[in-house]
Amino acid sequence: MRTYLDHNATSPLRAEAKAAMEAALASPTGNASSLHEEGRAARARIEDARKKVAALAGVPARDVVFTSGGSEAIAAAIRGIADRTSRRRIVLSAIEHSAVLEAARGLARSGFEIVEVPCGRTGAVDPERFASAIDERVALAALQAANNETGVVQPVSDAGTACRAAGAAFFVDAVQAAGKIPIDREAWGADLLAISGHKVGGPQGTGALIVREGLALTPLIAGGGQEKRRRGGTEAVAAIAGFGAACEAAMRDLAGETTRLAELRRHLENGLRSVSPKLRIHGEEVPRLANTVNAAFPGVVGETLVIALDLAGFAAATGSACASGAVEPSHVMRAMGFDDEEARGAVRFSMGWSTTRADVDRLLEALPMLVTRATMARP
Repeated sequence: MRTYLDHNATSPLRAEAKAAMEAALASPTGNASSLHEEGRAARARIEDARKKVAALAGVPARDVVFTSGGSEAIAAAIRGIADRTSRRRIVLSAIEHSAVLEAARGLARSGFEIVEVPCGRTGAVDPERFASAIDERVALAALQAANNETGVVQPVSDAGTACRAAGAAFFVDAVQAAGKIPIDREAWGADLLAISGHKVGGPQGTGALIVREGLALTPLIAGGGQEKRRRGGTEAVAAIAGFGAACEAAMRDLAGETTRLAELRRHLENGLRSVSPKLRIHGEEVPRLANTVNAAFPGVVGETLVIALDLAGFAAATGSACASGAVEPSHVMRAMGFDDEEARGAVRFSMGWSTTRADVDRLLEALPMLVTRATMARP
């Protein structure tokens, strides 16, 4: 029996999303840009899903642009602004998802100055430090709503206020936040938001860029005029229907799930500390997503423990990145001030709609032996 505790990487497909996709696939599928009956039926499914995504994001349906996922939405926001401005500075936090960091860093080759604002040991960006980097030279500032590794909720409202004062566009990566905390575009002062279908229990390969009405963007993908000429390409009707159904379910369950997951997190963290009293839990001093625990066991390499967990039937994650066979420490842990050895010790457990107390109990029962093995395996 497998126990899945990696919802921040991808959340299993919800029953509601699967049913919506099956219904779409069972019907004659036309091109949503066509005028005939089959095309109109496809368009109706897309527009129904658009309303459901918009409800989760707290925005009008007209502002929702469907994409292939969070990474495309992020790239479309950053490139779309950069191509239409004479300002040459972009500000972002050093703990942004790699999709944000790499999209911004790529603009450095076009003459943009990229300012990466560090964070403190808690994993929260200092709002005053972030705001101080924003002035009339800034085209775009980007700050995630919640960190994907630690779950730490970031001061997006303060950043939005600074952007409005400087006349800079403000982009919020809400991929991890969507379905876990309320999204409030107006309170955040966000001009652009990115969300992803598979993080809320929808199908992989779906996402949305939320664009404030009147904001002009150069399309990342040109094509036949789909999505009001904001994103070319024939829409994936069944996948979009599943995305919409997942957003509707996440919105319906938001308050109850937040309470339930917060209790599971307390139970998990208490159990982890009984396994290792010197355990370090990253970001516990500040507000975090209710579903996320990022911890380091003294003397344990995170990758070693994750492999041991996998062999024992548990899916968890590290924050490390693997490239060309070399495991690099998490850039988030480094930005928080941990050295490479400390950063490599991080393990993330992330829960979601399918997680039960029995899942957590199974993990806690198995962990003492697995941690001992991982400690002994350390070179």
